[in-house]
Amino acid sequence: MKQILNAFFFALSYFSIIPVFVKNMEINNETYKYTLVLLPLVGAILASLVIGLNLGLNEFFNPLYSAFVCGIVYLALYGFIHTEAIIDVVDAWFASYSGKDAYKIMKESTIGAIGALYGVAFVLLKVGIITYVLYEKQYVLFFIVCIFSRLNLIYLLGYFKFSKDSFLSLAFEHGGIFQLKVFALIYVILAFIIGSNVLVLFGLSLLSFYCILKILNNKFGFVNGDCLGFTLEHTELILLNIGLAIII
Repeated sequence: MKQILNAFFFALSYFSIIPVFVKNMEINNETYKYTLVLLPLVGAILASLVIGLNLGLNEFFNPLYSAFVCGIVYLALYGFIHTEAIIDVVDAWFASYSGKDAYKIMKESTIGAIGALYGVAFVLLKVGIITYVLYEKQYVLFFIVCIFSRLNLIYLLGYFKFSKDSFLSLAFEHGGIFQLKVFALIYVILAFIIGSNVLVLFGLSLLSFYCILKILNNKFGFVNGDCLGFTLEHTELILLNIGLAIII
């Protein structure tokens, strides 16, 4: 139980800006492993906060404005870390054409013009679709997408090669992932209980995540945190658009 709690607090502190008042967390390979299965829970927490904020703001402001604010808040709740990953991946993609080391480009503190422009365009698209989803009060869709986009990690990462500095390489080092995959089915069951077209969304989520990550893996020869952030963000964008098309 202590390992699971440590993994939850680690996931919450690392993948969101929500403060965690825990000192001296024990972080080891088992912690990283449990973190994978708890990431969808972090997504559920972030989605719940955004939905609750939207419901509250709707009482005082125009629903469209409230939805727009909540779209920005969602990205802010995880500190725009995935947005930064998008910029790094795009910079590395284009820099690799000139023979530069993609991995080193991703780790540089500076950003390129192409990556910055793509990042701004993506944020506009992401905030735009979240605004529309919340304005249409498709809260269940938003909630499920925030879970599924993170659930892909545990089901698909076994097919890819990780960079050595990634905690994911440590999570998979001693096996035991199959049991976590079985445990993670609870998220899918929950989605079936509260939503519709869940099987379609789950299938599209897995397919989108795999295809995007496969393209990046083929391009760079490895998968790291930046690649995963890039893939997660684009998977959410795809699912929100297709989800709306199915529902409306």
